[in-house]
Amino acid sequence: MSVLELALLIFLTAVTVFSALMVVAVRNLIHAGFWLLPFFLGIGGFYLILSVEFLFALQLLLYAGAVMVVVLFALMLTRDVMNPQIRQTNRLYVAAIAASASMMTLLVVLIYRHLGALSVPPGLVDSDAITRRLGTMLLNEYVLPFELTSALLLSAMLGAIFLARNPRIEMEEESGE
Repeated sequence: MSVLELALLIFLTAVTVFSALMVVAVRNLIHAGFWLLPFFLGIGGFYLILSVEFLFALQLLLYAGAVMVVVLFALMLTRDVMNPQIRQTNRLYVAAIAASASMMTLLVVLIYRHLGALSVPPGLVDSDAITRRLGTMLLNEYVLPFELTSALLLSAMLGAIFLARNPRIEMEEESGE
């Protein structure tokens, strides 16, 4: 691993960890949603370092793009998000941090105990063939679940718009006030 690759890895790790911490630390739900964006971009950067360009593109399109949809849902469905008088933080954050650190430690120990340091030599996996096969499966064998998922997401968006509308404004418009 070259010095440039190591520096990039350290930078991506710092961005990813910092933004993940900010997601759980900020008091505003909307800001937490926006902090997800650099987190997902950092994860995408890891895929790029691993030379899995297809997963990098999926990460950017699906996760980083979907963050904006999550923020839109949060804005539409959450009442008084920007009201400073309403406390929007969890008082159990110390316990949450301790539980997260414990779980992370347990996962790292289990992974290294059972798998060790795995490394796949470059060129061992034909990522182009895997990408081609995945695209073929998605648009041939799994076209129905793919289309049903898009219809489900569309209906969820329409449902959120319906739930978020303010009936008082509509009544005022009908009465001509």
